[in-house]
Amino acid sequence: MRLAVIGLALIGFACAGSGCVPVYNSSISAAGPRVDPEEAAERALIGATLGTALGTGLGAGFAINPAIGAVIGAETGATLGAATGIITTQPLPAYKQIAAPATPAIPEFYDTWPPGYHIPAAGSQTPPPPPG
Repeated sequence: MRLAVIGLALIGFACAGSGCVPVYNSSISAAGPRVDPEEAAERALIGATLGTALGTGLGAGFAINPAIGAVIGAETGATLGAATGIITTQPLPAYKQIAAPATPAIPEFYDTWPPGYHIPAAGSQTPPPPPG
């Protein structure tokens, strides 16, 4: 029974780890992808909390001595949950600079009006309201 539980846990960790690929960056540096430290800390806290709860339940349920199993499961679950939370943090997007055009891009906007619409005359203005 214990071997089956360990196997299921390993399969679960393998499935959770398969989502740990960079989304925005095509290359990973030696230090890993850049992440927001606040988001990584939040995910580590949430992962540690969920890992503690899961580890306590599994440790108490499958150990010979439930008290010792709960303590060991809580410590292990918190460590693995925090690590999983940090690993699965989304990397920051890497944007490339876009060079600004030398001439404005809008002047030819009115040249593409559909047929039937006419460009207003250069000196036109709104007619004054009727008297009265």
